[in-house]
Amino acid sequence: MTTIAYRDGVLASDSRAYSGDKTPIGSKQKIHRLADGTLLGVSTASIGGDALVRRWVEAGCPAARNDDLKPDSFTALMVRANGDVFYANNNLEWTGPLDVPFIAAGSGEHYALGAMAMGASAERAVEVACELDVWSAHPIRTLRLEG
Repeated sequence: MTTIAYRDGVLASDSRAYSGDKTPIGSKQKIHRLADGTLLGVSTASIGGDALVRRWVEAGCPAARNDDLKPDSFTALMVRANGDVFYANNNLEWTGPLDVPFIAAGSGEHYALGAMAMGASAERAVEVACELDVWSAHPIRTLRLEG
């Protein structure tokens, strides 16, 4: 469904548009830069789920939320403008800030983590995941922390 990786100020993702067990239906943006400089990457099998997560984060992750956002429907990485890294996995609570040299999420995360453990950049780690994970595909998209 997705590979998202973060290392050294760079958030990278694949762009395969998920269509269940059917042929991929194109590409889409899975990583976003929010108005405050936060980088957000979302992995979800729910159509439109990434937009729901983005709006929830932009609203400050309120406890009272839109019931369309299901806590068990997404995994996300959030990198604040100051470099603090947070992770959410099937939960409406974030863990972090994490003290990690790199992190990945999604169906190809194990491939990406292995690549980064061997020194790969976030972008190269997602490329490796695209080669090995059937749910991840090119093109690779990247965002860099500003400043």
